[in-house]
Amino acid sequence: MRERSQVVPKRVIFVGTDHSDQLQLRESAHITQPFDYITLSHCWGKPTDEEMERFRTTPRNYQKRLEGFSYQGLPKAFQDAITVTRELNKQYLWIDALCIIQGDQKDWEEEGARMDKVFASAYCTIASSSASGWHDGFLNRTQNFCQSEGVSSDQKIIDDFCKLVDEGQLHTRAWVLQERALSRRTIYFTAQQTYWECGRGVRCENFTTLRCPTTRLYLLDSRFPERLVLAGYKTAALFLQELITDYSRRDLTFPKKDKVVAFSGIAERIKEVLATEFRYGVFHCFLSRLLLWKRAGMESDQIFYDNDYVPSWSWMRYNGKIDFLTQSALQVPRNESLSFDNSERGINIEVRQLEDCYTRERDGEHIIFSKAKRVEVMKGVEVGILHFDMGSTAEVESRNCVVIAMSQDDDKDDPNKEYYILAVQRTSGEEEYERLGVGRVRACYVSKGSTSGKLL
Repeated sequence: MRERSQVVPKRVIFVGTDHSDQLQLRESAHITQPFDYITLSHCWGKPTDEEMERFRTTPRNYQKRLEGFSYQGLPKAFQDAITVTRELNKQYLWIDALCIIQGDQKDWEEEGARMDKVFASAYCTIASSSASGWHDGFLNRTQNFCQSEGVSSDQKIIDDFCKLVDEGQLHTRAWVLQERALSRRTIYFTAQQTYWECGRGVRCENFTTLRCPTTRLYLLDSRFPERLVLAGYKTAALFLQELITDYSRRDLTFPKKDKVVAFSGIAERIKEVLATEFRYGVFHCFLSRLLLWKRAGMESDQIFYDNDYVPSWSWMRYNGKIDFLTQSALQVPRNESLSFDNSERGINIEVRQLEDCYTRERDGEHIIFSKAKRVEVMKGVEVGILHFDMGSTAEVESRNCVVIAMSQDDDKDDPNKEYYILAVQRTSGEEEYERLGVGRVRACYVSKGSTSGKLL
């Protein structure tokens, strides 16, 4: 596989290799020799306004930090990262709060968009898995590593890794998914032991190699996009569904600002390797699969972005967990014009109609019943289900739908064949529609004829 081009951050912290109290923020353009640097993946926690002003690099203290600043004046998590960097015999460290000028919108936009490259090009990433915030150090153990009686040592280590790393607080953060997936090497400092993760797998302190699920190997290897090319369509599609589902379950302090950008680094790598188009969380080569998302619970609302309009068909429109309607092998209908249009946010669609059926809400879902066999309201035959994006108040008055995929080839005359559909409604624009939800229904309840439109 080809080597990825290496970049350096705009700024790094010079820590030296001794235990000096003196540190210095340096602009990489003024460092004349090639250098390695280490990155810190960490939780900010809940610092006070005074601590935010004191610890972060801001326009007010930027020049002073270029002259030098004190190790003792930093929170414990940053101090521990400096100690590890020195012990690894590296002289430069990158921490977002110190190397991006906080409060400078232009600097944030430039450097935030490059964070994927910062982690991808680092010699190593330090993950402070046992620290819930800046004030928590991660080098002092809070628990002793031990084996549990009746549990094999290998299984115990795997369970510990899943609990301490995969399910730990650090990995509830959306930004950390990108940091982990793109880092070439990561050292996890947990409450019980230290783990080393790279493209060859995971090792713990006793050098045991952990056997991880195949899908996780893509996240272990920073070159996972190249692996997608070799994986085959179904495996690659399932992986992307899992990746998006994972990302949607992670927390963002500022979703309106970060929802798109925190996923952009991974998306750009996948887009480049697969030679496909990418818009608002959806890759064109997997368009039919990735449109079949549904919200997993209604506890979060739509995000109203400041500078962008996220289309109705994108899962990025909502701040909350999503799932996909199916992970089974699907057939894509022939002669259906489902593709990105020439605008930035539209999809070309063929709009059909739901026929001879009606819907009723049940336990937060909308069940589709056959009208032809209806005797009483609650005694119809169930023929499908709809999951609305905006909860139980949504209705499909227009009966419009778009066939995205089907359970078997359209040439097979099977009465139980199912269509996977988007429920849509017309907007104020001519032949323009917006998504209402997603569902599945028996094919005989969808019209044969269709009209062309645009999904926005």
